[in-house]
Amino acid sequence: MNIRIKKALIATTVLISVITTTACSGSKEASPSPSAVASIVPPSNSPVVAADPFEKYAEPVEVSVIYSRNPVSEEKFIPDSSYENNFNNDFYSEKLNIKPVVKWSAAAGDSFTQKYNLMIASNDLPDIFVLDGDGKQSTRSMLKKLVDSEMVEEVTGAFEKYASDDIKKYYQGFDNQALDYASFDGKMYGIPLQGDTYSNLPVLWIRKDWLDKLGLQEPKNMDDMLNIAKSFKEKDPDGNAKNDTYGLGMFNTFYKANDTFSAISIFNYFDGYPNSWIKNSEGKVVYGGVQPEAKKGLSILASMFKDGLIDPEFPLKDGNKIGESISSGKTGMMFGQWWNAWWPLGGSIDTDTKSDWKAYQLTSDGTVRASMSFPVTKFLVVRKGYKHPDLAVKLVNVTTAANDSKYPELTQRRLDLTAKYGADKTDPDTIFPRGGIGALDTTLKSYKKFESILSGKADTSILDIAESLIYPDLKANQDNPRKDVNKYKNYINWMYGIGSIANVKLDIKWNAFSGTTPSFDAKMPSLQDKQLQAYTKIVMGKEPIEYFDTFVKEWNSLGGDKITEEVNLELQKEGK
Repeated sequence: MNIRIKKALIATTVLISVITTTACSGSKEASPSPSAVASIVPPSNSPVVAADPFEKYAEPVEVSVIYSRNPVSEEKFIPDSSYENNFNNDFYSEKLNIKPVVKWSAAAGDSFTQKYNLMIASNDLPDIFVLDGDGKQSTRSMLKKLVDSEMVEEVTGAFEKYASDDIKKYYQGFDNQALDYASFDGKMYGIPLQGDTYSNLPVLWIRKDWLDKLGLQEPKNMDDMLNIAKSFKEKDPDGNAKNDTYGLGMFNTFYKANDTFSAISIFNYFDGYPNSWIKNSEGKVVYGGVQPEAKKGLSILASMFKDGLIDPEFPLKDGNKIGESISSGKTGMMFGQWWNAWWPLGGSIDTDTKSDWKAYQLTSDGTVRASMSFPVTKFLVVRKGYKHPDLAVKLVNVTTAANDSKYPELTQRRLDLTAKYGADKTDPDTIFPRGGIGALDTTLKSYKKFESILSGKADTSILDIAESLIYPDLKANQDNPRKDVNKYKNYINWMYGIGSIANVKLDIKWNAFSGTTPSFDAKMPSLQDKQLQAYTKIVMGKEPIEYFDTFVKEWNSLGGDKITEEVNLELQKEGK
């Protein structure tokens, strides 16, 4: 996806916050495995008396920090500001009476990552920092190693005493699984940075104007989708008297989870999870890509390809190429994300005023199945020996409150800067280590507020400050549809994209392992290549569906069995 477009949609459509939930920890990213059994962190032996979650220190408290520098971001800083001298640093300092002491900084990307990894390897840690996966192991695996090496402080007591009601509520909304995920032997060693997750579920985008033209009903299940795809291919929906349209836009890595143009939803519909580690009926973690349930999704796609419903050149096409097919009116259906009205559907909306895109979910037995990464990928941790472990909790409290628009001065600050400098200038982010906590369904809840107001069931008093910045676009488009194309796209994203997710029953299969093992490092890349080749051959009809069984045997014999064994041993070490 075009990065500029992606940044634009995030800035325009995601709930706005001056202080973001992503701390200054570089660009590393890893998805951890879920907790096998959710449990609230056990209380300590002595009762803990709750204190003010936002209590300022009586005397200034110093905290050593690290941060990454981004030259592109620096160009947008307002005059006379820097990473170490800015409004957001002052905001945190004033709220808690704290002072940052810079331990080091580095350019974002490889430079930061290398220095960060060396910092951990040498046990030369700042007082508080965000622990992020290194791409080779899950963040929880890293946390376990730091705990075993006595490098980080226990924060159980600090959390019990200072955690705000809001972050407790957010954790409870996921059955406190995130807290369990940060705990070993009943003790908590980091603040799990849980955030909005359900909005990442795939949606099925369809040109509603094509449905209407062909007299088709909106889809409810897989059979409906297949009938629509066949009609879009055979019944000339664009009206040019040519056989030049396809039923479904799909890119070359078609079973990748939750990507735009992925067909992962077809696999999930039949309880198949082709790129996730999942628990089987015996409680063993296995790779979904070699499980029998994946065959049904492959069979459906092979049938669609045989019938000409999928572009025969899909193995050669990435997202940008499929996006061109959408924009040129050759494809009227695709799986993607809730924000796709910006890209790639935006091209279709801009060039064809008749194009009318809506989002749907395909339900099996009234339920939408989906695979997702566990909603915690980072922890805020405290160096062993630091005297103020409670500061980590307070930083999360303040950031969460800011993200929830409970500091009007932050929103006003953003509006004032925009009025003075335009959208091209901004305050630098704070260098204090922090991360906000959110509900898994934050975006879905915002949609439900918007829907209630637009349908006359509520008024705007139910909106928080961030939502109130989005609502005018939705109301303007409802009153004057498509008068402003950007407001129209925003409306499509929220009311159709998120709306399709908010109104169904979800059955989420959380990815059970995203770390690494010795055999995983050595063998998995080649096995993933083999999987893509085998899956593609089956879909294109170069091999029959029975070839899947041959692929599974080869996958296991070439290292898959060993990887699976090591994955389960690794999870046992983590207490999972």
